[in-house]
Amino acid sequence: MIKNTDDENPETPTTPGMNQTARGIIVLIGAVLIHITLGVLYCFGNFSTYLVSFLRSRTSYDDIRFTNTQWILTLTVCGQGTTMVVGGLLERKIGTRLTILFGCVFHTLTAALSFYAVHSFYSLIITYGLLFGFGIGIAYSPSMTLAMKWLPTYKGVVAGSVVAGFGMGAMVFNPVITTFINPNNTSPEYAPYPDHPSEKYFKDPENKAILDNVPYCFLVMAAFFVGLQTIGNLLLKRAPVIFEDFYESGDNGVSPSLQQDSTASSHLLQEAASGEMSPLQIIKHRDFWILWFTFVCNNQGICYVSTYWKSFGQGFISDDLFLAAVGSAGSIGNAISRIIWGGFGDKLGFKVAMCILQALFALLHVVMYFTSLHGKWGYAIFVFCLFFCVGGSFSLLPAATIRRFGTLHSTANYGLVFTAAVVGSLLNLLIANVAIGHGMSQQHVQWIVAAFLVIGCINSAFFKFRGCPCVRQRSEDYGYSSVPYSE
Repeated sequence: MIKNTDDENPETPTTPGMNQTARGIIVLIGAVLIHITLGVLYCFGNFSTYLVSFLRSRTSYDDIRFTNTQWILTLTVCGQGTTMVVGGLLERKIGTRLTILFGCVFHTLTAALSFYAVHSFYSLIITYGLLFGFGIGIAYSPSMTLAMKWLPTYKGVVAGSVVAGFGMGAMVFNPVITTFINPNNTSPEYAPYPDHPSEKYFKDPENKAILDNVPYCFLVMAAFFVGLQTIGNLLLKRAPVIFEDFYESGDNGVSPSLQQDSTASSHLLQEAASGEMSPLQIIKHRDFWILWFTFVCNNQGICYVSTYWKSFGQGFISDDLFLAAVGSAGSIGNAISRIIWGGFGDKLGFKVAMCILQALFALLHVVMYFTSLHGKWGYAIFVFCLFFCVGGSFSLLPAATIRRFGTLHSTANYGLVFTAAVVGSLLNLLIANVAIGHGMSQQHVQWIVAAFLVIGCINSAFFKFRGCPCVRQRSEDYGYSSVPYSE
C-alpha cells in the first residue's frame, strides 16, 4: 500500500453537493494562483529583449542573438516535460499538496538564483531554463488534477480554468518586468545585423539604466511568486475520499475505506478498475501516440509564438510599453482560450476541437508576416489570436488524457504526453537556428511551423476513442458514476 502523507481526514463522499462544489471552487482558485506563477515562462518573449541585451553588453557573449537564447525557453520546457512524470510519482509517495509545495519552492528558488547566474549564459540556461522548468513540471499536473477531482463533472472546463491561470502569467508579469526594467519606455535602437534590421538590442552606455535593472528583476519576480504561491497552497485541500482511495488501494486493488461499504461502491470500483491505465500500459496504446504526436506538432507554433512575438513586432513598432501591453493582451487570449477550448472539448470531443484549433493556428502562421502592413493595432489583434490558439493544447490534451486513460495515474500519464513538448521544443529550436542561420527569413520559418500544424491536424483526425472510462458525474448512491464521452 502506497503511503500518502496528506491530511489524515479527507473529505467524505457524503458531503452535500453544494458544500463539495464550493470547496472545489476554492481549490480551483488556489490551483489557478499557483499556475499564474508557473506561467511566467510566457513572459520570455518580452523578457528576452532585455536578457539578450544584458548578455551582449555586460558579459563576454557579445555576439549572442535571440535564436541563441531560445535555449533558455527550450530547456524550461524540457525540464517541465521530464519532471511532470516525476511529479506524478512523487505525488503518490508524499501526497498531492506536498508535491505541489515542493515544486513551488523549487520554482521560486531557481528564479532567485538567476540573479547571480545572469552573468553567464550557460549558468542562466541551467537556472532559469532547466531547473526553472523542473519546478514548473513538479507542480503543474498535481494542482490541475486536484481541482479536477473536486469538480469531476466538468473536467474540460476545470482543466481549462487552471491552465488559464498559467496563460495569465504573462498578463500579470509582463507589466511588472517592463515597468521595473524599462520605466521610461525606451525602445531598442541598436541593429547590428544589416540582413535582419528588425533584430534590435539595448546597448551600453546609452541604455545603462535599463541594463542595470535586469538582474534585480529576477528577485522581484521571486518575491511575487512567494506571495501568490503561499496563498494558493493555503487554499488547496485533499480531494474527496472517493478519488484518494484509488491511490491508496490495498493488495486486492480495493481501498480499505471503500471495502467498508462494498455494496454501495462495488459498481464504481468495477468501472474504475476496468478503465484505469498505468503509464506502462498507455505507451503501448495507439491513442497515446496520437496525443503525443499532436503535442509535438502544436509545440512548433507554441514555441515560435512564445519566443518571437515581441522581436517580430519590434521590426515595425517603436514603443516598448505598447509591446508589453500586447503581450499582456495575448496572455488574456491565452487564458480565455483555455476555458473556451476546454468547453469545446467537452461538447465536441477532443478530435473535432483539436482539428479546428490546429487548422486556425496554421492559417494564422501562414499570414503572420503580413501583419506589419496593418500597423500596431492590427499586430496587437493578431498576437491576441495567436495566443488564443496557444492555450488550446493545454486544456484539450490533459482532459483527453484523463478521459481516455483514467484518473488513477492521471498526473504521470499526462506527464508522459507532455514529454512531446520536450521533443517539440528541441525541434523548433533546430528549425529556427538552421533556417535563420542559412539566411531564411522569419516568414519562411512561419510557413514551416504552419506545415507542422497541418500535419498535426491530419494526425488528430485518427483519434477514434469512444466512451469514457473515467469517473465523471455524481451518483445517487455514492458520489460519482461514469457517463458516455463521445468523439
